[in-house]
Amino acid sequence: MNILYLSSEAVPFAKTGGLGDVAGVLPRLLAQSANVSLMLPDYMTESIKGSGALVVDRFPLTVGTQDFEAVVKKTVCAPGFSVYFIANDLLFGREGLYGDAAGDYGDNFIRFLFFQKAVMEHVRREQLSFDIIHCNDWQTALVPLFVNMEPRPESLRRVKTVFSIHNLGYQGIFPAAAFAESELPGHLFSAEYLEFYGNLNCMKAGIIFSDRLLTVSPTYAREIVGAEKGFGLDGLLAKFSSKLSGILNGVDYSLWDPRNDPFIEHRYSAAALAGKKKNKQALYKELAIAAAVDSPLLVMISRISAQKGVDLLLELLPALLQEDLHFIFLGVGDRAWTGELGDVAGRFPQRMTFLNCFDEKLAHRLEAAADMLFMPSSYEPCGLNQIYSLRYGTVPVVRATGGLEDSVQEFDPQTRQGTGFKFKGSDAAGVLAVIRRALRMFADRDLWRKLQENGMGMDFSWERVVPHYFDLYKKMLSEDAQHV
Repeated sequence: MNILYLSSEAVPFAKTGGLGDVAGVLPRLLAQSANVSLMLPDYMTESIKGSGALVVDRFPLTVGTQDFEAVVKKTVCAPGFSVYFIANDLLFGREGLYGDAAGDYGDNFIRFLFFQKAVMEHVRREQLSFDIIHCNDWQTALVPLFVNMEPRPESLRRVKTVFSIHNLGYQGIFPAAAFAESELPGHLFSAEYLEFYGNLNCMKAGIIFSDRLLTVSPTYAREIVGAEKGFGLDGLLAKFSSKLSGILNGVDYSLWDPRNDPFIEHRYSAAALAGKKKNKQALYKELAIAAAVDSPLLVMISRISAQKGVDLLLELLPALLQEDLHFIFLGVGDRAWTGELGDVAGRFPQRMTFLNCFDEKLAHRLEAAADMLFMPSSYEPCGLNQIYSLRYGTVPVVRATGGLEDSVQEFDPQTRQGTGFKFKGSDAAGVLAVIRRALRMFADRDLWRKLQENGMGMDFSWERVVPHYFDLYKKMLSEDAQHV
């Protein structure tokens, strides 16, 4: 099987979020049983510069009214796994992937239209043949449309396309004038196709023209066909629900496991949990926290945004910080809420520590030290921190939505089954009641240890996830063969 995997980011080359994690791991593992080509923009990152990629193609490319040169570089990372970088210094030779401190780049539509057109042109020029083209998020959503347009490259006559939605909140919406730059047939700028309340919506192309639609958890796939979490596309997604499904993301345990984590001071396992308390002691010393080490430590590692439930957190904090616990928030984001979090931490210094930064190594140390993780996200397509927490014996307290619903099992003290605590809705009193239930459970050391052991025994590795992708790909190709 020959697979082309398209993404706007992928670790270790470039990353801003969960998409980068998925695109960095999934294609590499798929390549253990298939021939996989990963293509992404040639950003100005040290990892890309040091990749050893060599130029394999260059050609002029017109995008709207502008002429560019496209340079294609390639490196072979492993047998059956090649990575291509689509380069143009004017478009991608910048510090950020999508924007800078001032916000999103104003030419993002042109940047990623160029990327997608360059991919298609390179495939045509080199007559590259693929069975599956797997696209991700709005930055590659036009490719399924391009694949279906004539003249279609001969090598792609039988190709099947998959489009993954990692977060429906980011759809690639641009002013109507951008449609002219796309040089697509005029009839496509209509409500039936790419028009969206007078604007151009790139994600609609992936939804409409792909052969299969994926999201990053089964629950999120069900949620987005409803108005509450459909971001205006619920009707369209419901129309195409027969090709929509969800596969929960995996995690890379070579990076997130307390048994071998290089960023924590004391390694530990489910059979030797004493190291977890030592990590809490080390963290309190590092951050000059005077709280009692035997009292529960609740952490939140998150972007400061409405999606992550920071508004609910702020409503909860005055009552929450009356409990016998210490709360640490690590993250950056919305300036107004950042100020409010800082104010609350200033009023309750013995109960709350606010770390207004993002530090990957510190995130590891927080996971290793914490007793509980709080994730009140209003929606969460998959989520990774709750899965990391399970492996670290840090009990998740989460809203029952998206991937949080799929990855955390409510703990039943009678059967001693389950891995965490879940709540629904946004009633602050109800959420506080769930947290207090977790705090009471924490006081029962035997029951709490069983809860930790349950979570640490869960396996969300990518190796368990990859077969689901192959099953989907094979089903698509089998269906196509049956129509011959």
